[in-house]
Amino acid sequence: MSDSVRSPGRPEDPVLKARREDEILTAAAKLFAQRGYADTQMQTIADHLGVGNGTVYRYFRTKETLFLATVERGLAELTAEMDAVMAGDGDPFDQMREAVRTYLRFFHRRPEMAELFIQERAAFRHHHRPLYFVSKAEEDCKHAEFFARLTAAGLVREMPMERFFNVIADLLYGIVLTNLLSGRSVDPDAQADDVLDVILTGVLSDPARKKLLRKRGM
Repeated sequence: MSDSVRSPGRPEDPVLKARREDEILTAAAKLFAQRGYADTQMQTIADHLGVGNGTVYRYFRTKETLFLATVERGLAELTAEMDAVMAGDGDPFDQMREAVRTYLRFFHRRPEMAELFIQERAAFRHHHRPLYFVSKAEEDCKHAEFFARLTAAGLVREMPMERFFNVIADLLYGIVLTNLLSGRSVDPDAQADDVLDVILTGVLSDPARKKLLRKRGM
């Protein structure tokens, strides 16, 4: 990518601007994931792209701004893919299966994003945001309808909605981190099916489940 020269007063082409910004973010995400936040400099990113240092600074004023922009873009992409699944009105079990698969497919396809989320939590604790499933006030309306359909279909027993989503969030994020840190190559669809089998059918046999429920007075 080479620097473009604009005549004084000439407005910047918005298409070119968007493409240049996307190129910088894509390169930065890969370099931050490979080298780490501390060891990646703006000049490193400029050299990788074959542009001048000033080009990168024109779009992102600081390394922190650029790093957080790569994280925000990844989170926005994950959210858009998940929203498309969660907004459906088909069979809630199939929808839940596809949501888990979509989540794991995203990080299988974009492992650098898992690395960036880890780095963000280490370097920018004040800027931490949950990764989709965690139930927060701004997300409650988005998830409430789906949770209501799950319970109406008899797939989920009565429990607080935030407990349901928070546990799933912790489980899936833990799987993503384990996949990344162990370097193992997995089929995200098969892994999603394993997750759903344990979540929905549990690990207890029917007699053991009945015994446990009796002990709990349920």
